[in-house]
Amino acid sequence: MSTYLHLEEIRFTGPGGKEAKLAFAQGVNVICGASDTGKSFLAEAIDFMLGGSSLKEIPERVPYASIALSMGASDDTAWKFDRGISGGDFVMTPLGEGAGEPTKLKQSHGHEKVDNISGFLLDKIGLLGKRILKSARNGTTVSLSFRNLARLIIIQEGEIQQSGSPFWGGQFTLKTAELATLKLLLTGVDDSSVISASDNADGDNSRQLALIDELISELTDQISEHGATAEELNDQLSKLDRTIEGRREELTTVQKELDQTVAKRREVFVAREAVEQRLVEIEELLVRFALLDQHYDVDKKRLQAISEEGSLFIHFEQVSCPLCGAAPNQQHTDTDCDGNVGAVVEAANAEILKIEHLSFELHQTVSGLKHEASALRSNNKEYNEQYDLLQSEIAQTISPQVADARANFQELLETKAKQQKVLTLHAQVEKLLARRESLINDVPETPRDTPNKVAAGIPESTAHALSQKIEGILRAWNFPGQCRVHFDKEASDFVIDGKPRGSRGKGLRAITHAAVTLALLEYCQEHDLPHPGFVVMDSPLLAYFKPEGDEDTALQGTDLKERFYNYLIQHHGKSSQIIIIENQHPPESVDTNLAMTVFTRNPADGRFGLL
Repeated sequence: MSTYLHLEEIRFTGPGGKEAKLAFAQGVNVICGASDTGKSFLAEAIDFMLGGSSLKEIPERVPYASIALSMGASDDTAWKFDRGISGGDFVMTPLGEGAGEPTKLKQSHGHEKVDNISGFLLDKIGLLGKRILKSARNGTTVSLSFRNLARLIIIQEGEIQQSGSPFWGGQFTLKTAELATLKLLLTGVDDSSVISASDNADGDNSRQLALIDELISELTDQISEHGATAEELNDQLSKLDRTIEGRREELTTVQKELDQTVAKRREVFVAREAVEQRLVEIEELLVRFALLDQHYDVDKKRLQAISEEGSLFIHFEQVSCPLCGAAPNQQHTDTDCDGNVGAVVEAANAEILKIEHLSFELHQTVSGLKHEASALRSNNKEYNEQYDLLQSEIAQTISPQVADARANFQELLETKAKQQKVLTLHAQVEKLLARRESLINDVPETPRDTPNKVAAGIPESTAHALSQKIEGILRAWNFPGQCRVHFDKEASDFVIDGKPRGSRGKGLRAITHAAVTLALLEYCQEHDLPHPGFVVMDSPLLAYFKPEGDEDTALQGTDLKERFYNYLIQHHGKSSQIIIIENQHPPESVDTNLAMTVFTRNPADGRFGLL
């Protein structure tokens, strides 16, 4: 009897005891909720912990250093796999009393070896040491890796809606191996018995072909991480260019608004500085004028004293001169001299009038300055209010808008650069494929060339049986139409009611991809064939969330969603595990019969997200 696996828990840990975990149950699991909460990242993290080369970087993963994935098997054994979040090898710890010591597992696959994550998992499900066909023409085979199985059981959001076959990623050089993996699961028979062609079968071009195949394999590995064909990338780039142009205009608009507001703030600042400078000047003048007024007052009082004393002196009785003894009638009082009191009094009174005039002008000047200062203070208050208002508008509204627009624009540019890089990889593969074809055509055909070609793909009877299984699932879901399904060997995909599966809207492609994935699992279990025993599907019900075209929109008016979940609950209990990642919640009529985790994106309500 075959052994099947299931996921029990994934746990993210970081320094200082920081931790985030998510438990899984056997049967049906649903992770749903708001966007940008880490749902799709969960599927990527599971794939990463099953031997994936790298994990996408998101801001939320920064505080975490490692991931632990706990798994169990139908034979009641269980293990925990630990791995650094940046990649590298694994540490496997058996779970259960007396289970054993932790063991290091390599990331890289090794044929018939269990010292690596791939071989360890393959051994548990009875597929260790199996070989799959790599080249039908040359009859070459490669060791089966768990990575060959991973794309059949972990369906990312970008993959589930793709227009190509559910069984291969669209890369020509990988098609034979990927279909051979499918044949192995459906028949239980691998390609170990295939005998490869002679090393010299390709003449002098064999080494070049081997090198080209190696280069193509490396490039396709890089391309497969992005999960998009060249045609899809070109479409995305066209849409992205339009989006970038729109964001550029948006950025220009908000930047212009910011520049204008900053210029206004500068004008207000300069005007306020001029007012404050003038107020300082007025204060200095008022201080100086106050001193001048004091001088005027002192001078006036001195002159008034002279005038008063001189007036009194005139009224004194005339007596003999104390100096020369001259009698009053001999003193020449009618002659001007320095001691002429009358002249002195008159001069003092004239000076007093002059000082009073100057003092009057000074007081008028001071009054004018004080009035000016009062008006300037009022203006300064208005300038301060205008400045604070503009500063607040810049800091709280316009600057964040500019920052967001600039960040969005930069993010789009980075996305475009990444897509252009992948397109470059596609172009390199196309050149290598053309070169490969040229080298192959340069080799003259010999009688022994034809017998060496090995039949690839799945047998007709098996393809028919799998098609019948898919047909039954679609009917159980109340999928629109008669649900007549047959396998198109040329496209390695299914035709539903006479229409190729890949030519439908992305919502129908997603739900039919889910049907194919479930049919493969159920077929293997019903025939006691090896299979990992679990599947992870991201957004199979995409038609309900983001419909594309009339077919997807029409699907929204059916009960397919409820039937989808009812089918999973009825057909997948403890013998298998289904993990569904969706934006929308399951219907209330079924949510008590499955393990559901909701990410709310609200820190005050439930669980915010994965991390």
